[in-house]
Amino acid sequence: MGFKKEIIPILLMLIILMPTGYYLAGKEVYDTVAHTNTDCWGNFDQNTPIQFAPLRSEVPLNESNNSENITSNIMEGLSQYWWPGYQNATIEVVGEDLFLSAWYYNQSDSMPWIIFTHGIRGCKSGGELLITSGMLLNAGFNVIVYDLRDHGQSSIDDNRVSGGQDEWQDVVAVFDWLIEEQGADADKIGLFGTSMGAGTSAIAFSLDDRMQAVWLDSGYADMEDIVIEELEFQGLPTFLGSAGIFAGKISAGQNLVEYYPLEAASEIGDRHMYVVHGNQDKRVRLHHGEEMCEVAMENGLEGNVECWFEDSVIRYDVGKGMSSDEHVSLMLTHTDEYETRLVGFFTESLT
Repeated sequence: MGFKKEIIPILLMLIILMPTGYYLAGKEVYDTVAHTNTDCWGNFDQNTPIQFAPLRSEVPLNESNNSENITSNIMEGLSQYWWPGYQNATIEVVGEDLFLSAWYYNQSDSMPWIIFTHGIRGCKSGGELLITSGMLLNAGFNVIVYDLRDHGQSSIDDNRVSGGQDEWQDVVAVFDWLIEEQGADADKIGLFGTSMGAGTSAIAFSLDDRMQAVWLDSGYADMEDIVIEELEFQGLPTFLGSAGIFAGKISAGQNLVEYYPLEAASEIGDRHMYVVHGNQDKRVRLHHGEEMCEVAMENGLEGNVECWFEDSVIRYDVGKGMSSDEHVSLMLTHTDEYETRLVGFFTESLT
């Protein structure tokens, strides 16, 4: 009898402490995974639309001591993708007291616009956006690159990223700005996104049927999967994924699994989608691209969905020994083919 009297308070204490411990562990996970980086890994110090290079460890890849698998002409001829000029813009996210910093180039009233959205802790000055926007500029398109909220030179909301759950509204804000301020035709505005920018663009595409064409490079499809995989990538316990999602809801009012990029594929209809993913990608695993492609093929019209999966690994030495990168790398390892596919897709879908 005495033993029971002693154990009951202990059990009650555990019952009280377990939810608290679950929340605190989840909050630590959420804060770590959702933390942003506004300085963009050195890109702002070196890259502008009129002169840029892809960076690794804040060093331009064209200054690499040694490199492998990178298309030689892109390192030797980067200037062909430099913009001939650009203008700055500050774009309001209506109703949120947030402003987005953008660079744009309007060269033709009759040509489509492409909106470029960067990945997590990236920014508009990242080489992956500036190179690909340069490809489309050379083909006559109008382009705009911008910093998502909590990134780069845009407004700081809460210094956290939400994997597209809030950021999709930034895509819509840029889309509306092009219509209202640049006289763009809604049917002639395409979306381009890499990594989290691809997930964000896909969510915007699923929620706004005005958007007619989207290019998704190395994006994710399933939010629950990417939360778990992000924990693994950062060396955190994967079993705390649910706790992190729970803590995001409680501490920041943020539901990390409210919208799924995959919904864009299930609602594509007569619109257009291009899914691109490197086979060896460790940052966002290939199964995301494969699932997005499979569902889009099932739900889109014949010929409106294209997918490109290719081996792609770059190796380089920027003074720290040989390193490798498999994420958002196809534009560097298959540059000519990437450009042909990119220009062809938006030409066919928007013009």
